[in-house]
Amino acid sequence: MESMSMSGMDMSNMSGMDMSNMSGMVMTTSTSASATMNMGTTATASATSSGSSASSTGMDMSGMDMSSDSSDSSDSMMMNSYLVSTYNDYPVVFKTLKAHSGGAAFGVFCAIFFSAFFLRGLFFLSAYLEQKVFHNYTNAVLVQEVDNCACGPEDEDEKSPFSALKRRGQASMFRQLFFPGLAESGKDIVRLLIAFVSAMFGYAIMLAAMSFVILYFFAACLGIAFGEVFFNRLSIVLGINKNSALCGALH
Repeated sequence: MESMSMSGMDMSNMSGMDMSNMSGMVMTTSTSASATMNMGTTATASATSSGSSASSTGMDMSGMDMSSDSSDSSDSMMMNSYLVSTYNDYPVVFKTLKAHSGGAAFGVFCAIFFSAFFLRGLFFLSAYLEQKVFHNYTNAVLVQEVDNCACGPEDEDEKSPFSALKRRGQASMFRQLFFPGLAESGKDIVRLLIAFVSAMFGYAIMLAAMSFVILYFFAACLGIAFGEVFFNRLSIVLGINKNSALCGALH
């Protein structure tokens, strides 16, 4: 009887201990599983939030890039590479010199035309100054008039176009080149200004013609042509050689 009671007690104790241990293990397992699930949920939420923020940032960046590209494309225009008849909103020489209508295009046409006409006038001015004001005959085309009167050898020698060259040849070439004097320096300053303005207008007209707009191209060509005819006629009337580099005449 005692042995049976002891075995019953052992079995009850063992079963109670086992059940308590098993319940503790189940509770521990459930706790660790819940903690693991909580950690996985937290990691998933953080990954989702980071992905959404990255996608939103990427969308913002792409939106910014697209807007900047569109603004850049709206500001810049394709340059013409061949003659075209369209002139609307195309800049000529200056960024603000554009034609929004037919009247504005005609205004740009007149500006280019008279600029080319003025350029030809600068060449005439240079020739006029060299002959009539500076009396420069050393680097000029020598036009000798035929005189029917009988002239002696001494008079012909004094009227010879090389007499002035002989007198100048006696002076030092170095002094004439670098120390010409105040009068000649003033003439060189005038020549410098005319040459600078001529180059500036010439290159501006070239840039206007290189816009490849037919209207502006013909404005440059017509301005030079009309200027050539007009100032050539004026040179004939005033007795001026139209070539500024080879100007002057002996009378």
